[in-house]
Amino acid sequence: MNSSWHELMQTLQFEGRRNTSRNPNEEVIAAFEQEHQIVFPSDYREFCKLFGSGCIGDTLDIYCPENSRLLLGQERLQLIINNIRKFSFGHELDDEKIDLLRNAFWVGIDSSGYCLVWDLASYSEEDSSYNLYWVQEDCPEFWDLESNVYYAGRSFFEFFRDFCNGLRINPCLKPSYFRY
Repeated sequence: MNSSWHELMQTLQFEGRRNTSRNPNEEVIAAFEQEHQIVFPSDYREFCKLFGSGCIGDTLDIYCPENSRLLLGQERLQLIINNIRKFSFGHELDDEKIDLLRNAFWVGIDSSGYCLVWDLASYSEEDSSYNLYWVQEDCPEFWDLESNVYYAGRSFFEFFRDFCNGLRINPCLKPSYFRY
């Protein structure tokens, strides 16, 4: 386990029982990657092995391999694309959002309907990671890409650490919405 994850884990409070036997191991993660032709960032792999799928502060659900919701998220992305096409008026920024969503991999969703996705087109071997975005699921009628797509960072570990410490939340929500 990465020492950064270990240090962070010492600062977190867990509610309910943790069942780490349900966390995916390296073989499960590697099989999922091969089957779905994706390379997970190493910090996400470590997260899955340490925490598994779960809810952070009653606001953000994160999914790992072996959780069927991880693949259901991919279906949700296709529904968002379909809704953009159906309800938009062909504005140029709609195409940008569709391109982002076509290249996205769904990691989780918050309680207000924002999906957390990686832009697979942004992969770099240098950091073996992707850009992470919040994407609003329910309002494709907004023409402005910036009104419903928000950059959330590059490092899954930093995103998770800052989210848990209240430093980085969905920019559309008021900080008082979250309970830590």
